[in-house]
Amino acid sequence: MQNSTVEAIEKNKVKLTIKISSEDFKKGLQFAYNRNKGDIHVQGFRKGKVPRKVIENMYGKDIFYEEAINHVLPEAYEAAVKEHDLEPVYRPEVDVDTMDEAEGAVVFAEVYIRPTVEVPDYDGLSYVRMEIEPTEEDIERNLQHEREQNSRTITVDRPAQMDDIVTINFTGYMDGEAFEGGHSEDFELTLGTKTFIDTFEEQLVGKSAGDDVEVHVTFPENYNKEELSGKPAMFEVEILEVQAKEIPELDDEFAQDVSEFDTLQEFRDDITHRLRNANQERALTEQRATVLAQMIEKSNLDVPPAMYTAKIDDMVMEMRRSLAARGMRLEQYFEMTGMTLEMLEENYKIPAKESVDAELILEAVANKETIEISDEEIREYVAKNITPNQTVDEILGQLDDDGKKLLVRDLRIQRAMDFLLEKAVEVEALEKIEDATNIMDIVDVVE
Repeated sequence: MQNSTVEAIEKNKVKLTIKISSEDFKKGLQFAYNRNKGDIHVQGFRKGKVPRKVIENMYGKDIFYEEAINHVLPEAYEAAVKEHDLEPVYRPEVDVDTMDEAEGAVVFAEVYIRPTVEVPDYDGLSYVRMEIEPTEEDIERNLQHEREQNSRTITVDRPAQMDDIVTINFTGYMDGEAFEGGHSEDFELTLGTKTFIDTFEEQLVGKSAGDDVEVHVTFPENYNKEELSGKPAMFEVEILEVQAKEIPELDDEFAQDVSEFDTLQEFRDDITHRLRNANQERALTEQRATVLAQMIEKSNLDVPPAMYTAKIDDMVMEMRRSLAARGMRLEQYFEMTGMTLEMLEENYKIPAKESVDAELILEAVANKETIEISDEEIREYVAKNITPNQTVDEILGQLDDDGKKLLVRDLRIQRAMDFLLEKAVEVEALEKIEDATNIMDIVDVVE
């Protein structure tokens, strides 16, 4: 039988005293013995057949204690957390007091718990009114983008111009000697993209296929190869081909080729509709972020640092999963980018703080306003976020108690955000919020 007591040792931190019964500790010892007996060799016994008592007599009766406590403690800790209705925000600091096969074990676990947040008043909340209707420039820019996306390249018999694509062979020389990394063949270069250093691309304008060109440049002072930094160089360039983008005409035929519409006007109307919806969504996102930033600024949050650390750990784990989905390990990413785990964690510090603060504020608002989530609301939310081959009952059946609790928390947070928006006033201009964080990041917590 397991039992525990709890005492507050500082604000938002408690100490659990967990008693593990002799019976459960013995189960842990048997687990540790079974797991390790195959690696222990004793003369006169076959591998894996050495009796536990023989091993304990040879190496001490506590040889399996550490692994035994590691085996039984997680379950005992979770039971203690549930018994006292605690919500830890990070892994506990554990100290084993006593361990004995006959008496069981006593373990101390100090852990930070979710803080209680007092919600400030809602006075003065406001957000800037945003124009939802797309401008003519927005529509034309979108149409031009569609044209460029659907352009094709054709070989042209004329001198190269900016935005043309030239296929070239080149070799670079410094002080009359070819230098390493300065040679390439059949290289496609779009003029005007500043892919190459200095005025390399500009010196190819006006040249035609078949021309041999001497291009003179100077490497920048901060070039990534020290031996080239700030040095003049000459490139021998052979122009093999000049290609130009052929952009389609903006007419009904173009609309039929790139969309489901028969006329350019219908396609244009659809673009207008999509831009309007995007503007509406962007406005709502910025409204949420602005109001949330004001609430955080008005609040006097006292958050355990461990809660921010836990969020950073979650963000690192999410990056691991994201990279794994693309067939890459986090360690490979570090090798490619020159980043380290410490640098990544440092980059996550601000967004982690913003996310935690926002969640605590919104949850406090939900508690203050006694926001409750009905079973029907849960079903409606799940129905909107499942794939066609899933059913609501299947998804709900897969959720354990903790999963359902998190789902309800997320929905309460969303409702709290909607409540704050209703309390806020739309204004033409918004004064700068002193010490406000990046409001476009913290709004992610409610989306």
